[in-house]
Order: sequence, then C-alpha cells, then structure tokens
Amino acid sequence: MKKYQQKSIIAILTGGLVFVAGCFILLNFAAQQLTAQTKSDAEYILTHIEGAIAERRRILTPLNKLAFKQCDNTTLLEMRRALFDAKYVIDIGFFKGNQLVCTTGAGLLSKPINDKQPDFIRDAEQVRVRFEPELYLLLFSERPMEVIIVRQGDYNLIMQSTPFTNIGITAPDWEVIYKTPNALHHLAGKEGLYQQVKSNIFFPYETNSVCSSTSSQYCVVVRLPWSLFFSNNHLLLIISLILTCLAGISSALIVDARIAARRSTNQRIRKGLKKGSFYWTYQPIICLQSGKLIGCEVLARFEDKYGALFPDEFIPVIRKNNLTWTFTEAMIATAIKELTSIEVLPEGFKVSLNIFPCDVELGNVSLLPQITELTNSRFIICLEITEDEYLDTSIAHAHFKTLVESGFNLSLDDFGTGYSNLRNLQNLSFHQLKIDRTFVQDIATEGLKASMIPNIMELVHKFNYTCIAEGIETTEQEAILKMAGVHFGQGWKYGKAMTASKFKNYIANQHF
Repeated sequence: MKKYQQKSIIAILTGGLVFVAGCFILLNFAAQQLTAQTKSDAEYILTHIEGAIAERRRILTPLNKLAFKQCDNTTLLEMRRALFDAKYVIDIGFFKGNQLVCTTGAGLLSKPINDKQPDFIRDAEQVRVRFEPELYLLLFSERPMEVIIVRQGDYNLIMQSTPFTNIGITAPDWEVIYKTPNALHHLAGKEGLYQQVKSNIFFPYETNSVCSSTSSQYCVVVRLPWSLFFSNNHLLLIISLILTCLAGISSALIVDARIAARRSTNQRIRKGLKKGSFYWTYQPIICLQSGKLIGCEVLARFEDKYGALFPDEFIPVIRKNNLTWTFTEAMIATAIKELTSIEVLPEGFKVSLNIFPCDVELGNVSLLPQITELTNSRFIICLEITEDEYLDTSIAHAHFKTLVESGFNLSLDDFGTGYSNLRNLQNLSFHQLKIDRTFVQDIATEGLKASMIPNIMELVHKFNYTCIAEGIETTEQEAILKMAGVHFGQGWKYGKAMTASKFKNYIANQHF
C-alpha cells in the first residue's frame, strides 16, 4: 500500500473516530435528557396524586365528623360546599349502611345503590379504594369516565384521573399503582405498565419510576419511547448530527493536512538541499577578557517559495531521513566560500561548524581532511559536536584523533544538556567545551544550572580546555561568566546570526 493511501486511511479513521465519539456524546446527552424528562413527568403525576390524597383527607375527614345519619338538604349542602373548591373530586356520595343514597350531582337517589367491593383497603385510615375504568354518572349517563372511587366512613369521592394524565407531561404511557404486601393495585393510566417496566422489556432510559415520600405505597411509572423523544426533538437532533459530521470531517481534514504538511516538509528539505534553499548565517564569538571578535559559528537557515522553516523543524527531518552528511557538505562548501570572501577576517579566525554525532559513528567525518576548502583555509576550523552516546565508542575516539592530527579543533557542544559522560572529557581529543544557553539564562534567577558553572570551569581547567558560553544577552551575564573564568561568549548581546554580507558590515562597524 502506498504511503499516501496509508495516510489517507489514517485521516479517514481519525474522522470516523471523532464522528463515533461525537455520536456517543450525543447519545449520552440524549439519554440524560430522556431520563430527566421521564423523571419530570413521573414527579409531575406523583405531585397530583399526593394532591388528590391531601384533598381526600381535607374533604372526607370533616364530613365524617359531622356525623349525619341520613341524607337531607343539610347533608347535601355540606357535601356541595366541600365539592366547591375541589380540584380532583367531581362528585361526593353519602352512604347509609352499605348503600349509596345520595350524591352531590344527582341529589337523593330514588333507588339506593349497593356499594361494590374495593380493590384494596388502607388499614390505617380504613379507606376503601376502587378503580373504575368506565363509570356512568347519573348526570352524564352517555359519557363513561375513568375514575378512582374512594370511600371513608359514610362518604365516598369520585376522583377523575384527567388532572394528572397527559396534561403537562410528555410521556404517552404511565401508570399509578398502590402497593400492598401481596399485590399491586392499578389506580390510573396504562394498566400493566409497571410490571412491564420491572421486567425490563423496554430500551434503556425510556422508563422512570418514583414513589411518594409521604405515602410510599403510591408509585408512578412512566415510559417515553426513544422514537417519540427523537420525534419531539428532531430539529435539535438534526443540528447535532450535522455538527458531529462536520467535526468528523474537520478532524479528518486537519489530520490529512498535518500529514500532508509533514510530508511536504520532507519534500521541501530534500529539494532544498539540491536547489539551494538552505542558506548560512554567522554569529560572532567574542573573547570575554579582551572584548575582541575571535570567530563565528555557522548556523543554518531555510527558506523556499513556501516560506521559512525553523531549525527545530528541519534538523529532526534531516536526521530522520539520513541527510546529515549531505547537509554538512552543503554547509562547508557554501560557508567557507562566503567567509573566505570577507577579506577583513584575519588569519587564525575561528570558524565553528556543527557536526552531527551520527556522522562520527558512521565515519563520514573521516572525509573532512579530504575537503580542500577546509584544509587550505586561512581559518581555524572548529568542529562542534553535541554530547551523544555515539561519542562514547572506540570508533568515535579513533575518528577524533584523526581529525585533531589533521589540524581541526574539536568542541563539545551543549555540555550538560544531553548524554553526559565525564570520562569523555578526559579520553576524547577535544579542545573546547561549550556551555549551553540554559545555564547562562539561569544566571538571572540564580537557579541550579547557574550554580553549576563554577564546577564546569573546574573541569575545563583540569583538562586544559577553552570554554565558550552561548546565549549571552545581558551585561550581568557577561560579568558573571567573565568572573567565573569563561574564555569566550556568543549571544544576542554581541550580535544575532546574520548573512555573510551583514556579517561583513557588522565587522566594519565594530571596534574590537
């Protein structure tokens, strides 16, 4: 499979994962909303149930205390007064013995009606409750009603379930039940729903149940199907799905762009080495004791038609693609030529070139003495090599010895920041040790690294090295390093890295 196909698959998979994650989040959010809705509906119905229970007590307890023995106008008047402010009760009846003899709606009955057996009896208050799915009241004989009939003492109440049904709730299915130790009694709603919910025959989050905190035997269960929930929120669902799709597509495009950019960087660097997109800049190196310019470090820069790349972007790519020696050859060829053209540079001017540690291990550095631009140069060529495990080998030691014998100076770059082996300071044929800028920048805060500079200088003196500190920006840093015995310095205090023409003007304008 070609690389671009692999990268496209990665982008598509990333987009797909983001889409799936978005759908999961959306589904989780919908589940929370569905749960909240079913809970709200159940609590709404339960509130009305508790209100109906309170209304039953408020009506029947005072009526029974009146202790009427028969139904007459006085009895009917009290019953109708009690019914006047009722919210759930639609009719009140009076019993003599076990026969209904009058109601608020029909008055005195011509023929008493025998009471029926209740569905259950609340023992504590001797309240008899019966569910009647189709009751024909005398005043509304053509219209059956679903009611709850509650009897206590000599009175009963007919309570319609309409006030706590579909008004104010979203769920189409619900049930109110009363629990006794041996049975469940249906009071209102869809009969059997409670048992179905307990049997877990519905999808998750579709149902919810709550029981009364004041009368725990009364419970409400509701069911809101996913299909109805999505239907009620279809606009929000469509918008959310569109946004999730866009997030997935955007993620895929971003990943593809990043992969393309990375791939493009590789191509730009490869082409840049052939077409001269790399150019070289020169940063002054100053003797701290005399203040004179004694050399410069050659630093690489990159710019092509697509713009500039910073060293921390192109250096890793050069390493990864095994272009280090090609890069080094291009640097030497151009930098030495440009510096040689600056006539004001004196004999013995030190030119520091950065060498990749892997080129030491691979033996590429053995080719340096064969480059006539270096061996015939009027400059002292200093090869700066960063601390690395590659240096700690017998092969590396042999190459270093050959380079020194060929007239090159060696500098251990960025000392103390990477692979550190103090044995190398004694065994390797180095001339110079370079203190990393992080040690210098730590001076202002009197940090731990700054406190190590005197220790580093002890090693420098012990092994008869020279020492250079990079990253000097302030007079305070310069003074402290000078007092510590550091020989040379470079940094923005003395000048930034500049092209050959600007470096020539820099030298002309300085009084060293």
